Amino acid sequence: MNRFLTLVFTVLLISSSQLNAADLTEWVESKTIFDTDKIALGYPVPIPVDTPLPFDGFRTYAGLHMRHEDLVATTPWVHQEALGQTHYGRTIYAYRLGDDDLLTVEGLPESAMLTNGGIHAREWQSPETVTGIMELLALHEEDHHLYDYLRDNVNMIVIPSLNIDGFMQTQKFPTENYLGVDPSYPESSPRDGRMRRKNMRDVDDHLYTIGDLMRGVDLNRNNNPFWNTNPERSSSNVLSLVYHGTAPASEPETQALDAAAQLGPIDRLRIYTDVHSFSQVHFWGRNNNTRLTTQTEEVLGVFSNHHNSFDASKWYAYGDRNSVSQNSGIGSTDEYFLHTYQVPSWTLEIEPSGGQDFHAPLPGAGADYGGVGENGHDGFILPESEITRVREELAQTFAAVYYRQAGPPAINTLRMLDSETGAVVLESQWDTVNGQTRSLYSKQLRPLQLNHSYHAWMSFNKPMRWRVDGEVAPFPGQPASTLDLDAGLLVGESPLTVTLEAGDWLNQPGETPDGFMTYRDDALKLTFRFADDELNLGLVNGLTDVTMVLETTDMTGMSTDANPATVADWDNGAWRRYEDHDGADTDSGGFDSTLSFQVTDQPVLPPFLLEPGITSSWYDPTHDGEGFLLEMLADNAAVLYWFTYNDIGEQDWYVAVGEVRANRIVFPELLRVSGGEFGPGFDPGNVTEEVVGSASFIWSDCDKGDMSYQIGAQHGRMQLTRLTRLMDIDCGQPILAPIREEALLSGSWYDPGHRGEGYNVEVLINGQVVVYWFSYDPEGERRWFFGLGEIREGKLVFDEMLTSSGGIFGPDFNPDDVDFKPWGSLELDLTCEGGTATYSSIEEGFGSATLDVVRLTNIDQLPCP
Repeated sequence: MNRFLTLVFTVLLISSSQLNAADLTEWVESKTIFDTDKIALGYPVPIPVDTPLPFDGFRTYAGLHMRHEDLVATTPWVHQEALGQTHYGRTIYAYRLGDDDLLTVEGLPESAMLTNGGIHAREWQSPETVTGIMELLALHEEDHHLYDYLRDNVNMIVIPSLNIDGFMQTQKFPTENYLGVDPSYPESSPRDGRMRRKNMRDVDDHLYTIGDLMRGVDLNRNNNPFWNTNPERSSSNVLSLVYHGTAPASEPETQALDAAAQLGPIDRLRIYTDVHSFSQVHFWGRNNNTRLTTQTEEVLGVFSNHHNSFDASKWYAYGDRNSVSQNSGIGSTDEYFLHTYQVPSWTLEIEPSGGQDFHAPLPGAGADYGGVGENGHDGFILPESEITRVREELAQTFAAVYYRQAGPPAINTLRMLDSETGAVVLESQWDTVNGQTRSLYSKQLRPLQLNHSYHAWMSFNKPMRWRVDGEVAPFPGQPASTLDLDAGLLVGESPLTVTLEAGDWLNQPGETPDGFMTYRDDALKLTFRFADDELNLGLVNGLTDVTMVLETTDMTGMSTDANPATVADWDNGAWRRYEDHDGADTDSGGFDSTLSFQVTDQPVLPPFLLEPGITSSWYDPTHDGEGFLLEMLADNAAVLYWFTYNDIGEQDWYVAVGEVRANRIVFPELLRVSGGEFGPGFDPGNVTEEVVGSASFIWSDCDKGDMSYQIGAQHGRMQLTRLTRLMDIDCGQPILAPIREEALLSGSWYDPGHRGEGYNVEVLINGQVVVYWFSYDPEGERRWFFGLGEIREGKLVFDEMLTSSGGIFGPDFNPDDVDFKPWGSLELDLTCEGGTATYSSIEEGFGSATLDVVRLTNIDQLPCP
């Protein structure tokens, strides 16, 4: 007889002898002494319910999957990915949680986290917990804080149920299993039915065809690098609970798990967790990478401390490095991710406890909840009354760990403001260049003075503080020391005397000076003054360079990156380019001393403040062919029109309403308007507005300024020069009575029947007129036309309107590529209230017509009666 047939025959003999003693047993709430075929729990036996909605109980796989698909369909934060198929042909899905661009708000590749659920079929807590993560991240309201930060900046990959076939088998028989069949522990270890652990390789789904009931592969023994290396905890016996399969990754579920990691993509992966039950511990291993070992310990500390802070006080224990095995294992998934991808990896065993000494006085398993403890496997059967708490609290704890592994905190922006006027006198900001470097933009408009009060506004790359009842407080599970902030101002190595007048983390919108940048508590405002004492007068002589030094931590205790010029990232089991104050590449960070400015002991002119004469056209000479129209309105309001191009050289434009702040204008919502159609087919009901970014402008005087913008993940800057001066409100000049009545026509105009397109008019100091018409083409693509005209008999006449093409949005813009060509003519016959716009185009498809227009804006200090 050949060896294969001998093996098969031997297995059949073993199977036959063991199954002769098989006892079909039933889990029940209680029993009598005569119920020998029953196992008592001491609480109701959970029966899965075919519903997608979370409740105080367990959902069927169909219900969970329905929930997943609903989150995909109804929220922007859940993206389904097929990974492969089970032995029964069921599709295994992963879900990416977060936005869909895989870029941070800085335009950097997102970090990735992978959380696997349901690898062991009987562990129903696991799919519910991972689904709870999905529900939390997908449905949490917009908070401008932790959850928005995660959704914007982290690619969170979850697999709610890896072992779908086995899971469905356990739910098909939620109360039944066999005793007396397990090769190792026949009297105490229930198998198949509700207690199936393995997948369904070579197994049918009929509980009562007992010849195959113990087959299948333990997916948590089917992995490199320690596959088939531990005979005590991994077996070659196909009937064993821990049968490891015929080869590493022999199972489609194991292969699907690795496919999920590639969704990161794999070089972005920063943690892996395999969610199991039970025993309320973290199991982890270590390799020769001591930095990775340290990072894993720190991640587990964040997890356990956070979870222990809930009212239930559930502590997830973990061994320190001295008690954890090195370079050995059992073939588990966390070992594979640790050694293959060099990321913190561990097996999370959800509660109940296992009755370990470190969990005393908990008795362990179902007895933790008042169960009778007849069979220790009742720990796999969590009472229905506990699952809502477990699911929701573990989801929040995973969010805390995702936040930690998203990356170290770093200073993003420093602005110094004159506290008397609110004007910015210094702006320094780290701009992303690529995935490894940032460049420092810094502009000082006025030196700072001794004995003068200033606001220092600093923003960071992530939310930095937690709040309880509106007050800053330690993040759950973190010590009060995480609220510390150490800062100083140095001339060389000597500290200046600084009087701190006020200091607050900012949790209201609005950016500088009193609001956060992107997320609540990502910015800090300090009000201070330099004393004019003997020490400072000895250090400050004329213009003197001063360096700011600062160190603080994020909510989980990670210190600031001392050098934001290099983008901190994860590589080969440790943080890279995460520097301390000595410039060493570490995992601990340190004092940031990269920002400096000038202070003087001499008198300084007051800062420039904006006035209505800023209304005009502006452009960056290196971007000749695109530009900005700014209108200063009453009550510190302003309007922006940006005429530009898209990334293939076609015209594009944006519009925004902003707020004037001393020498700045902030436009928090840059709008892209779509849906219009040029001509008689225009339907304002089709017009939509989409917020695509933001922009801000700062001026040093009447003729020069700087602007910065963020559109999606693209950030840019321009240095602006004035193009036009308006009649009667020229900047820097007194406002007098109108030179001519038409000067009052400067502003924006539109036809109410064409809401979504319109005209910007500038009557210039030399009597000429500039017009920009922001519109569309007959196919609905955004277009803009412009012309330089004159006033004829009270009408604004533009004999040659132009159009353009060829510019490329962003840093690749080349003025030489811009091509201007005639478009047609336009005549505006306006009074203060309204009038007509008559056009005639020479471009095919545009034709000619007359529109009835009304005023949209009045320029400040140009009141039109």
